[in-house]
Amino acid sequence: MMKDALLSAAARQGTASRLWQRDMVLPLAAFVVPLSIMATVAWMNWGPVWASAEADMRRAARSAAEYSERTFEGYMVAVGRANERLRGLTDQEIRDREWELRQDLGRITGELSQSQLSYVIDRNGYPLIVTNIFPAPDASLFDRDYFQVLSGPDAPDMFISQTFVGRFDGNLLFSLARRRSDTGNPPTEDGFDGVVLISVSPGGLADGLERLLPTPTDRMALMRADGYLIGATGGLVKDGEPLPKLQDGSPFYDHVQRGDPTAVHLSTTAIPGTEALVAMHAVGELPLYAISARPKAQIVAAWRATLMPLFGFGLPATLALVLLSLRVVFDQRRLRQRNVTLQRDNALNSDRLVRAKRFGMMGAFEFDLRTGVSRRSPEYMSIHGHDPVPAEEAHEDWAKRVHPDDREQAENEVLRALSDASGDTSYGQTYRIVTKDGETRWIAAWGEIDRDAQGRAVMLRGIHVDVTPLRSTERALAESDARLRLAQEAMGIGAWEWRGHSQPMHCSRKALELFGFDPASGAVRMRDVLARLHRDDRKSMAQALRQMRASGSFQAEVRLQRPAGMEGDGPLWVALRARTVTSRRLGGSRLMGVVYDISDRKRSEELVVLMAHEVEHRAKNALTVVVSLLRSAKADSAEDLAQVMTGRVRALSQTMALLGKQQWTGAALRDIVESELRPFTLDDSGSDFDITLSGPPLRIGVNAAQPLSMALHELATNAAKYGSLSVAKGRLTVSWTVVDAEVHIRWREQGGPLVTDPAETKGFGSRLIGIVFEGQIGGRIQKRWDPEGLICDMVLPASALTAADAASGHVFPTGCHQADRAGSA
Repeated sequence: MMKDALLSAAARQGTASRLWQRDMVLPLAAFVVPLSIMATVAWMNWGPVWASAEADMRRAARSAAEYSERTFEGYMVAVGRANERLRGLTDQEIRDREWELRQDLGRITGELSQSQLSYVIDRNGYPLIVTNIFPAPDASLFDRDYFQVLSGPDAPDMFISQTFVGRFDGNLLFSLARRRSDTGNPPTEDGFDGVVLISVSPGGLADGLERLLPTPTDRMALMRADGYLIGATGGLVKDGEPLPKLQDGSPFYDHVQRGDPTAVHLSTTAIPGTEALVAMHAVGELPLYAISARPKAQIVAAWRATLMPLFGFGLPATLALVLLSLRVVFDQRRLRQRNVTLQRDNALNSDRLVRAKRFGMMGAFEFDLRTGVSRRSPEYMSIHGHDPVPAEEAHEDWAKRVHPDDREQAENEVLRALSDASGDTSYGQTYRIVTKDGETRWIAAWGEIDRDAQGRAVMLRGIHVDVTPLRSTERALAESDARLRLAQEAMGIGAWEWRGHSQPMHCSRKALELFGFDPASGAVRMRDVLARLHRDDRKSMAQALRQMRASGSFQAEVRLQRPAGMEGDGPLWVALRARTVTSRRLGGSRLMGVVYDISDRKRSEELVVLMAHEVEHRAKNALTVVVSLLRSAKADSAEDLAQVMTGRVRALSQTMALLGKQQWTGAALRDIVESELRPFTLDDSGSDFDITLSGPPLRIGVNAAQPLSMALHELATNAAKYGSLSVAKGRLTVSWTVVDAEVHIRWREQGGPLVTDPAETKGFGSRLIGIVFEGQIGGRIQKRWDPEGLICDMVLPASALTAADAASGHVFPTGCHQADRAGSA
């Protein structure tokens, strides 16, 4: 009985075990089968993802090769032009004409976007011309690889060098070089007579390649057939470090050795530290290859991204199957709920995609050239003003919607891009359309052209984007820029921009006018501007430029040669203010600034300083004269002394007042005479003195004005005491003229007391007159007494006149007329 119990228990245990195993078959199958399917689908999906990546890399390498071929064709043409410019010239003739030829080669080099400079090297390796250095440095370039190759046997027609650090400027460069031909030097046995080359910046070449990258994480490079890089994206180009050579053992060398024009391979050396898919494409007939590379990790990430929907659906479904084997009803409910959730998410994602197209105003089109039918997406039709439904149209339907002013150009561009002669595989242009409601919209069209084996276009696929808001913004920016320029012109401010080295300065019209160039030219050379600097300001200008390199800002106030036709005299003072602006979007660093005229301010500053010195000087002189008068004056009483001194000091002060009104530049002779005779002119008291003044308008210099007024004062005082002004009906005539650059002044008295004793007295007044004319002024004086009165002839030297009057004999100052030559006070 015990045995039966044991057997029964064992049987039940075996049955339970078998039932458990049988029950686990369905959950196990529900787990393994879906995972196997997903793994299979994932493996099948890997091939297309990898093939797509290969296609991207091949396409990128081909684009880089085409770009590089066109670029290097331009370099080779420039090198040939440089050689042609030197044709028939000997080395000595080149040295004699170095500056002229350097300018010509500099212009040829300046036409290329990425070239830095050009060299001409003699057969011994010494530079004859360097476009960025004058004179050419006396340093050998014999060790450069281009010189070694071109000076040896079997030299190629054109040689592309390794990258190197410039010996004279420290820049990273590589060169395109060729032998000089048809020179004026005596022939050599090996036919080698020097090298002509253009040096190119690898960084500039890398910037051009970077614009061709399919994705930001991809890399592009340009490599010589021997593995030396001459340009690469991804930060490999660094100043002061030549680009490295590709490591030995790379599949690249195998493809080059076999002569493969294009190839794809995996490499661990293309992108340091990671395995990458690499495509290479030969650059025309040049010993160069364009390289494009994508990290394998990026391709794997893209593959995983394609699997996310699969796993996002498969894993929950697998879990649902497992749970279904345990709780069928419960799992069915969960499965239905998950299906509802997935459908809702799918609908939401579809709605998001539609909204993205609609909000982004992008519409797709497909033009089949074999049938002439164009298929349009709903978004495309909506952009063109139609109902947002898919449509098929003919090419003529699109042409009718193009704005009449743009229609011919737009159709010609489509025909050109699709022509067999163009061979283009891409298409793009911007034009306007007119919707059926009359609204004008700006359209940006981009597309890709599929061609058959014969190069004929068979399909054009692309998108249309509504860029009307962008165009409106661009127009607003243009109007804002125009207003800014108008404000600058109104304020007399000119704007300018300079990228340095051999690049031209781009200037506004006002800046060109101030610099003295044709306002229509638009750009000038910095050296031409510097050539117009006043020689005394060139040192300060050079110092300001040196400080700019350290601080990034530039300030200078300099004198320029005044342009012909500009108002004003003397040099033109201008203020220059600028700052260094560095922007990769703008293509590097540049100096941007303004220039404006400060001549009036400078003249005012100079006048203030001059006036301060002049006032100080004249004040000292006046005090000295007063002290001298006090020491020399004689009188019978204190009252007489005070009266004498008052008159003389008054004469001195009146002259200083006249000079002050004229900013100490001199005073009119008539004003000086009238000032001293004003007390004797007709006034309300009934005085009836007959005083006549006559003579041309003359200006007396500052140094002669005060002594002359003192002399006239003494003559007037004596006339009032003893002469014609001491009696009523007395007459006085003061006349002056210019003879042989000297001023002749005649003082003649008539109608006064009868002169019975003509003997000249030697009082202080007479001595003062003699001191004034013979001592201080350096002139001459002669007196004689007629019975009617005194006749005094005074002669002033040319130095007594102002600069303008002394230079011209006599001139009529501004504001004077011929009628002023004679008159009565």
